[in-house]
Amino acid sequence: SLERPWQALQFLLRKSVPEYGKVFEEVSEDKMKPGDIVLFRMTNSIGKLRSSFKHAAVYCGDGEVIHFQNRRKSKKGKVSKEGFTAMKDERGKCQVYRKIDGINLETFRSKVRAVMNGKAKYDLCQNNCIHFALYLLDMAEFYF
Repeated sequence: SLERPWQALQFLLRKSVPEYGKVFEEVSEDKMKPGDIVLFRMTNSIGKLRSSFKHAAVYCGDGEVIHFQNRRKSKKGKVSKEGFTAMKDERGKCQVYRKIDGINLETFRSKVRAVMNGKAKYDLCQNNCIHFALYLLDMAEFYF
């Protein structure tokens, strides 16, 4: 089905897809709140930046972000939490987006606790970091 890849693409193209332009607003790093999506540019295997793809993490509060990434040479994905500053030092400049109508903080925190030990298959089009971020905000399914 084309619906899964389209969910991620809609989010990445949110400024040109009318529905998503009304759902998220960009905020500055110093105003981050739990549930804000942080986008970093991706790098390729030789360390060059790719401008067309983004890696998504979600701010948890207390200087931490949670994200889902592909393990090298594997179809298994890895959920991990790390310090926002450390991630930014490693990945560089980021953009922060907030769901305009807010999130249910209790549901968000419950999902974060539940996924910390979860295992999931990583698929670039069907089950990626953006699907994971949108899942934490109750906006998409994520397949464990």
